[in-house]
Amino acid sequence: MVFKELLKEVYKTHDISTAGERRKLLAEQMYASEEAGKDCMSCTGRCCTFEANSMQMTSLEALEAMTVLEDKGLLTSEVKERLQKCIDEYRLDKYIQIGPGEYFRKSYTCPFFFFPAFGCGLGVDNKPYGCIAFNPCVGGQENGGDCQSDLEIQEKRNDLFEEEEDRANDALFKEKGISILKEPIPIKLLEFWNKFAKES
Repeated sequence: MVFKELLKEVYKTHDISTAGERRKLLAEQMYASEEAGKDCMSCTGRCCTFEANSMQMTSLEALEAMTVLEDKGLLTSEVKERLQKCIDEYRLDKYIQIGPGEYFRKSYTCPFFFFPAFGCGLGVDNKPYGCIAFNPCVGGQENGGDCQSDLEIQEKRNDLFEEEEDRANDALFKEKGISILKEPIPIKLLEFWNKFAKES
């Protein structure tokens, strides 16, 4: 269980709160929204497709996602091919610089959109923070359009955990050679995969 062990090492050595703890505020907000009738159950999931998705993740988020793939037995050639196909199709590895240290965020359909089953394959406790924070503003949506991120709750979460997350990402860069850049989901996952994983 290479990724689970690596994550335990990072948590313990650098005093990092767990994935669930750091996402708790966002998850609670999402569940409250669902209880109020503002859920995604009738929606096509447009926000996960190239029409609206340009989600990026940090090294720590990526490592936590890799533990999910490991637990679910998804470190397979099929999944690796899905990640690479997404990168190739949307040219995610072709960076367009728009300023000093700033790059254009390309849109793409998430490789875990309805994979391996209905919904998101990464689950609430391990998906990127931005995914959890993006919710419907009104109920009954079928193709998105009236959804947004609650910036206030995201800022509150960041205030609580930014320092330790920066510490973890910096350690993964210095100790494990993982890029410090925040990058699209398939790029970041494949970086970990190619460095540490053995396909099953």
